[in-house]
Amino acid sequence: MSSGWELELGVPGGAVSAGVVVVLAAGLIVLGWRETARGMGKARRSALLAGRVASAIAFVLLVSQPACVVDLVRAIPGRFVLAVDGSRSMGIRASGDSSRADEARRVAERIAGSPVRRKLASAVLVGHEVVPSKLSDLAARAHAKLDGTRLGAAIRDIGQRSRSSGDVGALLLVSDGAELDGWLRRGVDERARNELRALGARVHTVAVGGGAPIHDLAVVSVRGDRVGYLRTEARVEVTVRATGGLGGEVPVVLRQGENVLREQRVQLPDGGEATTTIPFVPARLGRMALTVSVPHRPEDVVPENDSRSFVVEVERDRLRVLLVCGRPSWDQRALRGLLERDPAVDLVSFFILRGHADLTMSSQDELALIPFPVDELFEEHLDSFDVVFLQDFDYGPYGMAPYLPRMRDYVLRGGSLVMVGGERSFTSGGYHGSPLADVLAVRLVPDGPESEILDPEPFVALPSPRALRHPLLALAADPASVRAAWARLAPVDGVNVVESLAEDALGLVLHPSRRLPDGGPHPLVAIREVGRGRSVAVTSDATYRWGMTTAGATGDASAYDRFWGQVLRWTSRDPELEPAQVTTDRERYGFGADVRAHGVLRQRDFEPHRDAPVVVSMSDTSGRRLVTRTVRTSAEGAFEAVVRAPEQSGAYVVRAESGDLFAEEVLVVEAGGEELADVRARPDLLRAIAEATGGTFATSAGALDLDALTASRTRVAGRERHRPFSGPWGLLLCVVTFGGEWILRRRWGFR
Repeated sequence: MSSGWELELGVPGGAVSAGVVVVLAAGLIVLGWRETARGMGKARRSALLAGRVASAIAFVLLVSQPACVVDLVRAIPGRFVLAVDGSRSMGIRASGDSSRADEARRVAERIAGSPVRRKLASAVLVGHEVVPSKLSDLAARAHAKLDGTRLGAAIRDIGQRSRSSGDVGALLLVSDGAELDGWLRRGVDERARNELRALGARVHTVAVGGGAPIHDLAVVSVRGDRVGYLRTEARVEVTVRATGGLGGEVPVVLRQGENVLREQRVQLPDGGEATTTIPFVPARLGRMALTVSVPHRPEDVVPENDSRSFVVEVERDRLRVLLVCGRPSWDQRALRGLLERDPAVDLVSFFILRGHADLTMSSQDELALIPFPVDELFEEHLDSFDVVFLQDFDYGPYGMAPYLPRMRDYVLRGGSLVMVGGERSFTSGGYHGSPLADVLAVRLVPDGPESEILDPEPFVALPSPRALRHPLLALAADPASVRAAWARLAPVDGVNVVESLAEDALGLVLHPSRRLPDGGPHPLVAIREVGRGRSVAVTSDATYRWGMTTAGATGDASAYDRFWGQVLRWTSRDPELEPAQVTTDRERYGFGADVRAHGVLRQRDFEPHRDAPVVVSMSDTSGRRLVTRTVRTSAEGAFEAVVRAPEQSGAYVVRAESGDLFAEEVLVVEAGGEELADVRARPDLLRAIAEATGGTFATSAGALDLDALTASRTRVAGRERHRPFSGPWGLLLCVVTFGGEWILRRRWGFR
């Protein structure tokens, strides 16, 4: 059969030559008009002009030799691919017990029981990817569990198969049209229409779920920064939508786990959207899972999109540090200088230049000194600091005794305290028996003679043999090099005497000869995790010699900066300095997805937890375990496990534990997400796809005409050209027209 035609010119030179011929013909017509315009009646002039026009046309046709070109095409029988939308939006039940997936199943059932089955090439499920399936499976049960809807990907896939195999000529697509793919999401525009036509295959479509109204109250989108900053207000923009009469005033709730952080009410028009911005303040570092929700109503047919969870990576903008020093000293100067040089530290520092007992030669009004702001620091702003340093500071003369319980509670709630030694610190500062002593990393000796609470003898500090891998001792890369690096440091001048390490404390740097009453080495540096906070005790005011004096002897002053830099990172809970760590391959998962968890478990002294069983579990925010798996650690304490995400949306916790060691990470499982954010069916999209490719469109399984599922393809078999003026008939036409005109001109007196 023929398919289309086009006009072709046979004159050499193409359009340019044809244009020259037309110009010559026009010149002949103009010349004939001018000749007949002199002294001749209107009827004769018109007859001669008509003859000249006929002659010119005959001249053009003879010279240009126009041809009619016809394409000859042949219809080739083909087969089709059945593509059923298996995404989660197909599980919506708009009315009764029938879902969109049930309607799609009935389409497959009709094909399985009809002769058109012989034309079926294959069957696939369409979600975020194209999944091979079987017609028998599609006809036996409904499918609505895949993430995403990628109709565009399925259509492209069938187009590629059509071009490569030559066997497939059509696609039967059964879907609700809730498309998420980029090039079809906004409809079939001119660009998409051209791409559909270029596929070379028909797309027949069946739209399901477009008849009944949808009663739905949904969280459509949650937009916010992926990164938030500790104790700094962040905001999340939430858009909600109501359809089917569920509009009105709606509360929008922001939760972290079971805790409600904020609730805001929005006025939501029925059939429309409303957007609100909810502020929140991250309180802990790391991954923070939050959930935005609207209340579920009994008539809501899509409860899965009543909430959306999202993850914020909480970081520090700047580390806020309070340094209080009892007097100026080389140690105070070195530590303050280190903290001031660090661009990531927001430092607030106070040091006492004179005490209440100091004699002055001037009146109080003439002294350019401010009173120590005890109330502002320890009552109003204490919780705003990440780390508090008390360096050689005795609290008694400054009226701080009432604030020590508050400082103790600050540590127990998650703050960090570093007490640095000296003549006004530890027992010498009056801390024995005080509330703050409860959170120190050492137990203090009772007050007594100075010789019993201060040891002035210099000594070279030794790293604890049990903690050579601990990051606070990391002056070198491996344990042997760590021991040698500490041996090269300058001696420190004396130590504050303590009674023992506190319960669960760990001594990291030790006195080489002095012993505690229990026989253990006296600590120079000890650390402790108490409550939710951390505490560090440095029982000397001469660690500055690790920088200044060591530099004079070796030329390297970096040990002081590295040690105190690691103290700052550990007390501020840098995730890289945690002994137990676990993370997941991503932060968001769909129902039943594989969650790959990997991490490392180490003891408090950072020795690897070698070849030990690790229980990797997933729990909801209430602590209820949903799934567990047991694996073993490697020689370095590393582990990896795969657990399956639950079939319910929300925030979850992956926990890895072995004995008293554990680490946690949060993630989000989404039932709705983008897939169920907009559950409205789009039959108009499916109709436009079918029209663009020459396919058929149906609105239900019953309305589908199986006999109309054309899968034939066309192939061009050749082209035919017809040139009616190439033979004697063209020449005869010219002779007749020119001869007729010549005879009339001679009869009426023209040459």
